[in-house]
Amino acid sequence: MSRVKEDNDLVVPGDVLFNGSNLYANQGTYEANDKIYSESIGVVRYSGQGVEVVPMSGRYIPEEGDVVIGEVSRVSYSRWTIDLNSPYDGTLGISDATEEYVDLDEDDLTDFYDVGDTVVVKIDSVSESMDVDLSMKDRRCKKLSGGRVIEIAPAKVPRVIGKGGTMVQQVNDRTDCNIIVGQNGQVWIKGDHANLAVRAIKKIEREAHTQGLTDRMAEWLDDQLEKEGDR
Repeated sequence: MSRVKEDNDLVVPGDVLFNGSNLYANQGTYEANDKIYSESIGVVRYSGQGVEVVPMSGRYIPEEGDVVIGEVSRVSYSRWTIDLNSPYDGTLGISDATEEYVDLDEDDLTDFYDVGDTVVVKIDSVSESMDVDLSMKDRRCKKLSGGRVIEIAPAKVPRVIGKGGTMVQQVNDRTDCNIIVGQNGQVWIKGDHANLAVRAIKKIEREAHTQGLTDRMAEWLDDQLEKEGDR
């Protein structure tokens, strides 16, 4: 009874994920001959007593605990509405947005976050009716200044990040950029070689299903930087 593939591994149809029968075959998988197989191209996810394969396509569906990048789309009396690049918007209430005391009759909420602001937020909870509550009470959460946001397929986020953050870190280091990858497929990039970083992220997205990508990306980035230096 053992894992053949680990969390966030990329798999194709027919790959063995788990050798044994003491896990449930969940979405994107099937069981045969005391083994669990992948039935699609995607990313492996273990949860509780089951294993699933998240397909390499589709829109982002909010999940509790995810850290995502969104845009403020509305400011109301006591809360902000955040576009999460999802069928479901998120709501950020005052108590989850700041530790400061806010007088709703005197203070202007746009002094904190205004329409059009880009923010990193954490999904605090998701109800059965898909009401999404957000929080800024995480060290990773903040308002982003400058830079640009690009979009990738949410299912390819684990590959862009890499195991232990190795993939995105090497793009960070080689391009002198600050890169934040949201679980909803929104990627914020700011730095000296932002255009190269964008191309790198898109290349990783396109080739996410291939083997040896981390080493190939390192070589590709070095080659691109050398070409830029020759100009």
